[in-house]
Amino acid sequence: MIEMRIKQRVTAAAVAAMAFTLLASTQVTSIASADEPSGEFTIGGRILEAYKATGGEAKWGEATGDERPALGGRFQTFEKDNTHFYWKASVTAGIAHPVGGAIFTKYGTLQWERGVLKYPTSDPIGIPDKGVKQFFQGGNVYSGTTTKTFTVWGGILNKYAAAKGPTGKLGMPVSNEYRVGRNYAQNFQNGVLVFP
Repeated sequence: MIEMRIKQRVTAAAVAAMAFTLLASTQVTSIASADEPSGEFTIGGRILEAYKATGGEAKWGEATGDERPALGGRFQTFEKDNTHFYWKASVTAGIAHPVGGAIFTKYGTLQWERGVLKYPTSDPIGIPDKGVKQFFQGGNVYSGTTTKTFTVWGGILNKYAAAKGPTGKLGMPVSNEYRVGRNYAQNFQNGVLVFP
């Protein structure tokens, strides 16, 4: 009788161990299968979600490197338009955003996510007949079809937004912010904003 109980306990423990091993191997497989190949590299997680949601390979091309660490988050590079997808769990509910072209170049001059702009909080947004804009934690970047690429942030951004931004009477920015005595100013197609 005692021998039978010992065998039952051993058998139950063995079944539980096998079930745990099977469950663990299934979970590892399902995590690994979430990554998708892209040329020589793979795309996974929230970057893969955003990549697919915004046009995938047809729009961004294949990955040109594996996902890499950024300041508190991750980024990955893609073929078309020098695009980089940036992700940070605490920014925009963990949704990744692409940054490319002239906006990425401007972002780079400001030290990417390590600089004043920090992480992107939107995808690029077209401005009909004017260009494109993109929002970041520390300000906005505007790239015009007939103007260059400039940042707008802080108190001037608040005034610019109140004036309906690039679709309002001021139009697109044509300079970055600059000092005027104790104040800051920025030039736009149809005027100047001063802060404070």
